[in-house]
Amino acid sequence: MRYVRALTDEQRAFLSTTMKEDAAFRARTRAQSLLLSAEGMTIKEITKMYQVDRDTVSTGIRKWEHDGPARLHEKPRSGRPPTLTPEEQTLAIASIKEEPRSLKQVVERFTHKTTQRLSISSLKRLAKRGRLRWQRVRKSLKRLRDDEALAQCQRALAALQKQAEQGEIAL
Repeated sequence: MRYVRALTDEQRAFLSTTMKEDAAFRARTRAQSLLLSAEGMTIKEITKMYQVDRDTVSTGIRKWEHDGPARLHEKPRSGRPPTLTPEEQTLAIASIKEEPRSLKQVVERFTHKTTQRLSISSLKRLAKRGRLRWQRVRKSLKRLRDDEALAQCQRALAALQKQAEQGEIAL
């Protein structure tokens, strides 16, 4: 059985404030699992509560004992640095808002305004990050139709269906 070593009052206070007030979800759950372990709850019970693997809880306890509060939060992960500056990103999102139906035009305008060249998939990612919903535009010709002609055709169709029911014609 692995438990957290006895916590000091300062550590308990730190873990409880982290559990209640921290913005990072994983840091809050780690803090609570450490407090539960210090109270005598087994790793198996904690894994059932959080629906995580046993190694996850055990590793969290080991990291807490080795590094202390610094390991509650995740370290920054590696990745490619963004190619656009924050100003260019806001400009791209504004361009998407101006012309949401045609991303090809947005790419052309953005290229003329800046020296950066973006792909449509990059624009879609920026739109998603900017909390814009990206959906396929459905084109409808409903606004272009003639309502009188539509009503006349519907009447003619109804008359033909009535004749078909009576056996006069075969549709």
